[in-house]
Amino acid sequence: MNTESPLRPSARQELAAATRERAMNALAAVLRAGGEVTFEAIAQEAAVPIRTLYRHFPSKDDLFGAFWPWMNERIEMPSRPTTPEEVIGHIPELYAAFDRDDPLVRAMLHNPHGRAIRNATAAARREKFASALQEVTASLNAYETLKLLAGITTVCSAAGWESMKDNWGLSGPAAAEAAQWAVTALINEARGRKR
Repeated sequence: MNTESPLRPSARQELAAATRERAMNALAAVLRAGGEVTFEAIAQEAAVPIRTLYRHFPSKDDLFGAFWPWMNERIEMPSRPTTPEEVIGHIPELYAAFDRDDPLVRAMLHNPHGRAIRNATAAARREKFASALQEVTASLNAYETLKLLAGITTVCSAAGWESMKDNWGLSGPAAAEAAQWAVTALINEARGRKR
């Protein structure tokens, strides 16, 4: 007779979830340390057998695919903006999320494996802003739309956050304020243009 509650995970499910969590924490640690992301390094950091790691993540693509949403949840990435005003309004939350794990965010920018993870989601990030700014870009030609989206997605990114902090010496909140100002100016300029 099965005594497991249908709402409660089984011991096997709990073990699998714990193993996946250990793997995600291990990958984060390897990235923060600037190490090479290998299954051997992650298995050693997670203290799990490498075959167990492969059972949960058959390839690096599977591993990286699981890591991106895991990391975004851990740093409390803000929800997707749906309007131009929300694009502007979410910048302080976005920059605060990057600040929550500065070393890991920087590793995602500079470690080749971190960049690979970010690049795999680049199209989705671009689409997020294109959709939210549709009301503004409706009156722009294709090239103007491209320039607007390129400028805003660059400012509203970990690379923009890092640049404002490192190249301009701004704190997280001051960097967010500067980013909001820049994005507001870009949107206002675009709204003033007519085809």
